[in-house]
Formats: sequence, structure tokens, C-alpha cells
Amino acid sequence: MIRKLLTASLVAVSLAAVACGGGGVDQDEAKKIRDHATQVQQDAQKAADDVRAGTKDAEQAAKEVHEDATDLANESIDAVEDADIPDEAREQLEAAQKELNEGQN
Repeated sequence: MIRKLLTASLVAVSLAAVACGGGGVDQDEAKKIRDHATQVQQDAQKAADDVRAGTKDAEQAAKEVHEDATDLANESIDAVEDADIPDEAREQLEAAQKELNEGQN
């Protein structure tokens, strides 16, 4: 389940990054999202290392990574909500956001 949710998150972030690069999103906002993505990736790696070292419960680590990835995806999607992107890309973003938000419940 976590892999599926992370995949949906990565799709959302990738599509949002394309929109950010296309001039549809303020460049400061795009940089903030890229920086946040880097931080989420680093935090996920640290969580994985902590689980391997036995200093963190795997379920708790997965929950934390999922929450961070969902926040990032939602932030990315919100940033491109009003951007000039193709309808297909917008639909994919909305589907990814729905899947991520359902996964939190």
C-alpha cells in the first residue's frame, strides 16, 4: 500500500513539476516545492535507515513518510490548480490527489 501511495505521490509531483517548469506557476513557489520534495526524500531515507537500525518502528516510519509525501503532493497539486496545463494532466493530478487523500483515512 505504501508503495502505491508513494507512486501516486511521485506522479503528482512529477506532473506538478512539469507545470511549474512550463511557466504556469510562480518560480518561487516552484523552488519551494522542489526544496520540499528534496526534504521529503531525505526524511524518507532517514526513516528507512532508522527502521533498518531498529530505532524506529516500520509502521510508524511508513505513516510519517506517507504523511510527508501526501503533504508534498497536495502542495504541488494546489500550486498548479490554476495553471495552464492540459486537461489530461489536470485529471491525473486530481486522481493522484484523491488516491493519496483516501490513503490517509
